[in-house]
Amino acid sequence: MGPASSWQFFGGPGSWTYRVFDALRKRLNRRLVRYLSSTALPRNGSQVLEAGSGPGYGSSLLAERREVRLSVAVDIDLDALREARRRDPTLPVVRADLHHLPFRSGSLDLVWNSSTLEHLGSPADVLGEMTRIVRDGGYVFVGVPYRFGPLGFQPWIKETRFGDWLGRVFDRPRLARLMI
Repeated sequence: MGPASSWQFFGGPGSWTYRVFDALRKRLNRRLVRYLSSTALPRNGSQVLEAGSGPGYGSSLLAERREVRLSVAVDIDLDALREARRRDPTLPVVRADLHHLPFRSGSLDLVWNSSTLEHLGSPADVLGEMTRIVRDGGYVFVGVPYRFGPLGFQPWIKETRFGDWLGRVFDRPRLARLMI
């Protein structure tokens, strides 16, 4: 399957399984946007980027926040970006590899992703890119499956299609090593 299609594991847009998964993802994204808005967007005019956006629902939600001037969705999967634009024609989307983000160093206030790093072969390199493009005093936020959370069973199924789709899980020490 690979990371480019992982957002469609349960079937493409329009399938009943995708609609159920999408409803769960939207609920998570609404909560995440509230959190990011209260902690990482202290000033009006913020510029934010969702790295590995999939269909960009979180990016659209952030764009609606009064403190956000620009919210951009970035993904390598053209189908995901097409779905993002179909759903929100005003959302700026950029097709790019997260290992080589096409943005100036220090140009963004918040660079974030959720449910992306666990699918990448070199998450430390992507974190480095995210850090490169965030301004001094800005924020990098990553959401990954927690080893002792609801997806803690993943190591026992990692060789299955579902385990591959979930990606790896992280504990605090592993995530801290990536952040150095």
